[in-house]
Amino acid sequence: MTGPDPSGAISNPSPAPGPVRVGELLRLHPGARIVTVPSGATQILIGQRGTSLGALSPGLTAAMELLAARAVGSDELLDVVRSHEGELGMLKIPTLLRRLRAGGWLSATLEVAGSPLLTFRPLGPAVPPVSRHDGDPAELRMSRFAVLRADGTGMVLESPLAHVAAELHDPALTGLLASLPAQRDPRDPAGARTYPVDWPEAVPALLSALARHGFLVPRSGAAEEDFRFAQWSPHELWFHSRTRVGRHDLPYGGTYWAKGFAEPLPSVRPPFDGRSVELPRADLQALRTSDRTLTEVLEDRRSLRLHDSAAPLTAGQLGEFLYRSARNRGRYDDGSQELGDRPYPSGGRAYELEIYPLIHQVDGVAPGLYHYDPEEHRLELVAEPGPALTRLAEMSRATAQMSAPPQVTLLITARFGRVMWKYSSMGYALVLKHVGVLYQVMYSVATAMGLAGCGLGGGDSDAFAAASGVPWESESTVGEFLLGSRGKEGGDGVPA
Repeated sequence: MTGPDPSGAISNPSPAPGPVRVGELLRLHPGARIVTVPSGATQILIGQRGTSLGALSPGLTAAMELLAARAVGSDELLDVVRSHEGELGMLKIPTLLRRLRAGGWLSATLEVAGSPLLTFRPLGPAVPPVSRHDGDPAELRMSRFAVLRADGTGMVLESPLAHVAAELHDPALTGLLASLPAQRDPRDPAGARTYPVDWPEAVPALLSALARHGFLVPRSGAAEEDFRFAQWSPHELWFHSRTRVGRHDLPYGGTYWAKGFAEPLPSVRPPFDGRSVELPRADLQALRTSDRTLTEVLEDRRSLRLHDSAAPLTAGQLGEFLYRSARNRGRYDDGSQELGDRPYPSGGRAYELEIYPLIHQVDGVAPGLYHYDPEEHRLELVAEPGPALTRLAEMSRATAQMSAPPQVTLLITARFGRVMWKYSSMGYALVLKHVGVLYQVMYSVATAMGLAGCGLGGGDSDAFAAASGVPWESESTVGEFLLGSRGKEGGDGVPA
């Protein structure tokens, strides 16, 4: 058995202390497909990426077939090439392996005494490590970005800083990773290293391999103190990496993965029971001739947080605002799901966003939490004033640093199934982009109408779930926009 060589060349590893040593088995990525095109070239494909290896010799073709079939050691690869092309053919293997490693096509399983411990599964083309850790493996700890989670039938270690996922085959590895901050026995005056595994001699090589891929960092923490790492919270860097192509091998884009598994949600949310408030509609033809220009609106837009309680927003103004920014103009069917059409853009015409006006002071509408029906252009009462609504209003007031509750907080939710039913990996990122474009439309309409509008950067999703009774996992707040009559003093306009 031969050991791992980052260059792809076959070489014998440095012997580990004692009788136990770490070996390596190679296999093509489990999701890879090998295709021979009419020109005779061999191509490898995984999802949306692929590469051509050119026309392979008989020996290398046999080696590729073997790598696609199962995990093999380098000796076995050499043997299969030799059986087709003789001794000289074996010289071609190192170049092939370097190409496969560099392209992110090879999985590598590390084993001890014939037992597999972990497999490094590539997530994309190999890139230089973020930082190298060549010191004492006993002085390593888990990176704060690394996550150990269940995946299928086992556990997998992942990090947005790594271009591989580490699949753990031996449960003892989990205990080993958890013990890294305290590998020295305090009862031992010599400070001997202790490992919760049956193969302690192999631990340094395994830890070094995990450190090379960025899963482990020096215990001092200096490796993650640089601003380019310190600026990220773990969940934000995870989100960024997993909703873009390049650092994962998950299905991506409009895959319609749920087709046949669950029915798509309708383009317009089913109505709430209870009383409703009909809203006046805007005269769009009149607005085409009398409305402010686009340049005026964009240049005069401000975040305004001062509302005029003596002359509050009216039902007519609220109705015009919602009609101009969020009504549903039609329904369509693309053969897979029902699509919508509203004044703002939405990827795939999903239009998963819903608006729930939390009304504190509007002339002509009683206080409460309402849902805006974008097709019938009306407000549907969801909840009467109470502790849950007070919590929501206070969250908005405190976030905007206002002295009194805003006249209206437009709670923007997402019916996640409208997007998730079609899109893989990128669905939630798409939702947040939709929130941004809706904010811009709301700002523009508020400016054109002379109203005070202000988008907020966060809110309390649990409070909305408590107030509305809507399941948090199915539909939850993803944005908040304040609306009110403009304060007589002009408000504290912030060009944000």
